[in-house]
Amino acid sequence: MRILLGAVLAVVALVAPLAAQETSSDIQVNQALIAEITVGLNCKVEIVGSREAPGTERGSVDVFDKAPELSPLGTVVPALPGLGFGVRARAADGLTIAGATFRVIHPPFTESGTTEQSWSANYTDDGFSTHLYRFDYPHEMVTGTWVMEATHAGAVLYRVNFTVIPAKDFPGAETLCDPASLLSGDLAGPPRG
Repeated sequence: MRILLGAVLAVVALVAPLAAQETSSDIQVNQALIAEITVGLNCKVEIVGSREAPGTERGSVDVFDKAPELSPLGTVVPALPGLGFGVRARAADGLTIAGATFRVIHPPFTESGTTEQSWSANYTDDGFSTHLYRFDYPHEMVTGTWVMEATHAGAVLYRVNFTVIPAKDFPGAETLCDPASLLSGDLAGPPRG
């Protein structure tokens, strides 16, 4: 398992609990607290370290200092080794949200039965915080609904539903992470159908 997060500095929380506003069937965003959100898939990320995360199966999360691109291919994810999927978010103007909880809820892992993992997250209005989950081990590649959400002081900042499907059911899955694909950084890669 590789749970990945981007480094973002935050100092003060200025948040009041507000109801989340639905922006699509798979993505809910509390627009009073979160200004921008992007979801997508990723094959390439440069890890610079790790930090403790007792709420995860591994006990730590990987850290990157340069946020990876998320290719906007939707919320359907093939269960493919090395593929990451996630959320990038920025706090609403004038807000810094420190000490939020980022949670990944998923079907039970085949070996451990783990269904939820969480760690602390921070959001600012002058930068993005990116959180990814990458499939590193076969026991993690469970199909079904996966949820990524961030909460703070009882308020949902955002909630994103991803549907993980067998790689064989995702057209073009076998080339998603090839060097010439869209997910590997070549924006002129093969078209998606």
